[in-house]
Amino acid sequence: MDGQAVYAFHEYVTNSHRVFLDICLPEGQPRARFHEYMQALPGPEGTVVPVVYDSRKPKRAKVGVRAELDYEYEWGSVLLLGAGGLILIFAGVVLCLIDALV
Repeated sequence: MDGQAVYAFHEYVTNSHRVFLDICLPEGQPRARFHEYMQALPGPEGTVVPVVYDSRKPKRAKVGVRAELDYEYEWGSVLLLGAGGLILIFAGVVLCLIDALV
């Protein structure tokens, strides 16, 4: 879901900044802080930036709007793990059939 986060503080790390942000969640929910590595700071502390987050796991948020986020680099790992899981399921079914026949 799209939302907003407030820039809380940052730490300088090698050639970038680790920026800590607090997600603006609905009332009654505990505060969710996440961090992201950025080359430039989003502005002074207290700056509001757009974020995309899952309401079940808000600490895994990403800065930006949904249309701008690029998940191309994650697609390969999804295919690798998904294909590996399917192969393991198929191997389990084959082993069950062999056990049933023997």
